[in-house]
Amino acid sequence: MDVTPETPFSDVFPDTKNPYTRQILDQIVHNRSKLDGELFFDHLLVSFARVQDVTQHYPPRSITSLKSLYTTIVTSPHLDAIKRHSLLYYLLLDLPGGSAAASFSERIQLPHNFRDLITALHFLDNLKLLESMPFLTSPAISLPQPEKILKILYHQGNAASATGTASPSGASLAVTFMSIVAPVLESPESIELYFIAQMQLSPEGAFLYTRTGVPGYLKTVFLKRLIQFCLTTNPAVNALKLVNLPFDNEEKRIFVEALEESREAIAKDTKVLWEMHQGRMKEAEEGARSAKMRGQIEGLDWKVLGEGLRKGMGGREGLQA
Repeated sequence: MDVTPETPFSDVFPDTKNPYTRQILDQIVHNRSKLDGELFFDHLLVSFARVQDVTQHYPPRSITSLKSLYTTIVTSPHLDAIKRHSLLYYLLLDLPGGSAAASFSERIQLPHNFRDLITALHFLDNLKLLESMPFLTSPAISLPQPEKILKILYHQGNAASATGTASPSGASLAVTFMSIVAPVLESPESIELYFIAQMQLSPEGAFLYTRTGVPGYLKTVFLKRLIQFCLTTNPAVNALKLVNLPFDNEEKRIFVEALEESREAIAKDTKVLWEMHQGRMKEAEEGARSAKMRGQIEGLDWKVLGEGLRKGMGGREGLQA
């Protein structure tokens, strides 16, 4: 079956009343405001059908408006059959229950990749982030606006988890999306956002991203940001993760510089541990004397540690490189 300009409106929307209730209309307008003023469906109407003044067409506020939108879609010279059917499928997904959309997709034999794409975008437009993930990560679809998707998953995901609902954090959703879909990020804002999400989930993962996914001009900035994050966020755990990162020589220089620039007292403690990790016992002993913290990293007492390092080195200071 194909929907053409000759196909009666009632063949697709059999209800004689506008199925868009006041509640549905208000929710769509609210969601649009949450998505920087543009739904993914808005973007499809503009890019596929070249519809102007999208907000005047969607959501349809009367049965007459719905019929007008239907006519705009089925008569558009810019749409092939699959794109035409995809836009209609999206509208049917707005209807409660989902049976109308499912029946329509079977009747017109909408390809699975387009069905998954439109389903994913409909879930995103309705801020149903967790429900969107299986469709977003389908290998058969090509996603529009991946940077916007990343932004929505992170910010709206954090907003949802902050309400106390049992939902993954925005960082978790964003990193899962990027890990599976692996879109190319072009804007510095998106690169930074993904780095922040990585950092919040795994400092090790964020460190690897500074090596593999970050433009060279941002590497030093991001690495210093990661170090400061680890010093200020759960430092008893994250400072140890810093110490064990496999820095190359340039990264070591940045690491030491960041620790020395930091105003966090635990920065000195971290440097002592790192010096020990590097086998630089003389520097570690000197650092232990001036360390400020007590019991912040594995409960170490730096006075005792410094004395132990001094005694343990004996007359070997001169043997250090």
